[in-house]
Amino acid sequence: MTSPSDSLSADSAPAASSAAALPPRGPLSPPPRTLVELLARRGRQEAGREAFLFAGRPHSFGELWAGVEAFAAELRRRGVGAGDRVVVVLPNGAAFFSAFYGAQLAGAVPVPLFPASGAERVERLAAACDARLVAGGSETAWELAPRAGGGVSSAESDFPSASLSASLSASPVAAPAAPRPDDVALLQYTSGSTGEPKGVVIRHRDLLRNVGQMIAGMGITAGDVFVSWLPVHHDMGLILMTMAPFVCGARLVLLPSGLGDVRPWLDAVAQHRGTFTAAPDFAYRLCLRAVRDPSRYDLSSLRVALDAAEPVRASTLRRFEETFGLDRVVVPGYGLAEATVGVSMQPPGTAPVVSKSAVSPRGLVSIGRPFPGVAVRVVADGRPAAEGEVGEVVVDTPAACRGYFRDPEATAALFDASGGVRTGDLGYRDAEGEVFLVGRSKNVIIQAGRNLAPQEIEEATESLDFVRRAAAVGIDRGGAAGEQAHVFVELRRAKPPSEEAMQEMVVQIVERLNERLGLRPGRVHLLRPHAVPRTANGKIRHPALRDSYLDGSLRESGQLVFPL
Repeated sequence: MTSPSDSLSADSAPAASSAAALPPRGPLSPPPRTLVELLARRGRQEAGREAFLFAGRPHSFGELWAGVEAFAAELRRRGVGAGDRVVVVLPNGAAFFSAFYGAQLAGAVPVPLFPASGAERVERLAAACDARLVAGGSETAWELAPRAGGGVSSAESDFPSASLSASLSASPVAAPAAPRPDDVALLQYTSGSTGEPKGVVIRHRDLLRNVGQMIAGMGITAGDVFVSWLPVHHDMGLILMTMAPFVCGARLVLLPSGLGDVRPWLDAVAQHRGTFTAAPDFAYRLCLRAVRDPSRYDLSSLRVALDAAEPVRASTLRRFEETFGLDRVVVPGYGLAEATVGVSMQPPGTAPVVSKSAVSPRGLVSIGRPFPGVAVRVVADGRPAAEGEVGEVVVDTPAACRGYFRDPEATAALFDASGGVRTGDLGYRDAEGEVFLVGRSKNVIIQAGRNLAPQEIEEATESLDFVRRAAAVGIDRGGAAGEQAHVFVELRRAKPPSEEAMQEMVVQIVERLNERLGLRPGRVHLLRPHAVPRTANGKIRHPALRDSYLDGSLRESGQLVFPL
């Protein structure tokens, strides 16, 4: 058996081998103890095999590992040591993998952030995790900036920088000690959809455990072809959509992140005969609205199209499959960074379970079956919730995070008395044991004593043709009426219609909510497109929207068009 230190030797970059000499695709045996060890072994044993395809160019495991070693060597030259944090602000591409795994190889902890983050946000989170360096750049090359004096150097500064190509030719340094399974592998900052982002501490052991749970629960094999546009800085795009294929030996077709146009995603699935893809619910809805001729896209190769990362709508699952001629392919899933990522999924090839109840007369979608080794509980007032009773969803998993970085108070609040992860999501369990989410504990709207799930209000509103996106929040002005549901609606067109037309739109929204939910909202606000604040992976930032309305900035910025 090859030892981890041998696998991670800096001078072990393999020569290219012929395809005929390569072992069959599949998991490595014996199983690696860390992702870095896995890539080192694949880089040595399968140097000529394609690790991933990006922008039409194949990248071999040999190239991937050489880039990882180059980045690790540069960090060592700069004095980065074990446990130091390195912020990675890179888009999808080879440079991200070099920086992310290179930091791990150097004994450091990568902290991936949204690549389009502004300098202020990068500095704020870099300061929060006390980062030594910030790695930024393009999809093919990275540059390093020291955090001198508490600030992140700008492109105009004279800080020393190193490109990926330059480091590949640089002389190697002594190989660091191999990361251990219990070492911290990653700080994953939460999206901040319900508050200030927190750094979720994930160990190497947690990553491999959760990847194994998802591979088993989703039936992933070396024969699968992953097609992903999801950002690799985020947990689902990174762990499920890139680590899982690296572990099991499946093919990976990686696209640039962002979804301004859905056609490249659908084209890639059709061209490469993709069998596995994933996206938030809004991406599938965007396909339904943007694709005029679905027959152009042959998606029949798909085995799994996972719908996760935001509330899943039964209408989205049904309409996407009807539109593209699929059957039991689009399946709901559930996860969170505090559980590393994956918690549950509807088993591939089975129909989603939709429940209609007093909690949700319109129907909610079950989160599916927990992955092997995972249990999901619903807790109300510290006890197991009764059938149909809404409570907090708690997850028991051996892949749970270690807590939040340097935040003992938040870490203590994250776990319940038995060590389960308190998700902050509200849900209920039906007579068959299926779990359905109804909203976030901090986003639930209580109007006239009635608990309202924002996503139901949003889905009903978005069924109208002129609505691009909707967001519902509870606002209490201190009057006798108490908290009221305010519905913020992005219009499809950038130029607002006449005041009379907007008045009619508000009437239609109120009528639709009354018709579907028996609800009369406290207020309806019409906004310009893209006015609703969202996280990098598309989740609505409800607290930020509420704050911008209450402090007047939504109106002052010109995003609010009616009523003025």
